[in-house]
Amino acid sequence: MAQGARSRDEILDAASRMMATRGFEGTSVADIARESGLPNSSIYWHFNSKAGILAAVMERGAERFFADVRPSPALPDETPDAHLHRALRGVGGVFVAHPEFLRLFVILLLGNESDDIREIVHRVRERGRQSLNTLLQATLGPWGEATAARVSDRIVDFALAGFDGAFLALQAGSPTSHETLMSQLADSVMELARGEREVQPTP
Repeated sequence: MAQGARSRDEILDAASRMMATRGFEGTSVADIARESGLPNSSIYWHFNSKAGILAAVMERGAERFFADVRPSPALPDETPDAHLHRALRGVGGVFVAHPEFLRLFVILLLGNESDDIREIVHRVRERGRQSLNTLLQATLGPWGEATAARVSDRIVDFALAGFDGAFLALQAGSPTSHETLMSQLADSVMELARGEREVQPTP
């Protein structure tokens, strides 16, 4: 890796660690310089501002996170319930692998940030929602394409809220493992999906 790219990654690593702990407002460029071991001038050479650092941190974090949330096609003769349990176990493992990115995302989501930062958070959130919707549609595929799409659209926000709660529970030191939380979420989502399946679509 070239020196410039290595320095950029070191800055983003340091910024990610500090912002995930202190938040955006609580982290200064000087803090990032001390944490990375690089001078302020190097940071400003790579990024025009602290907001620029945050944008790069979130962009890189999102790319790494969603790259690990791989599609999980159904196995032969696998039921929707079994498929969703297997898929969510995989997503739970991704949660554990990317805690700094997700902690920073939650801090920014709940904070009183600028419009530019809120737009970054919105883009990441929408990408997560679309990824989850795709997973749900694949899981419910045996019900038929139209039904799977309709039910997935109805339950995706509930499922996303379940992920939020599971991550916060793990960060709060829940004695329940991420595997168990994902299994419970899969059960809840499938129960809701079955109920929505019975609801006749509005003409």
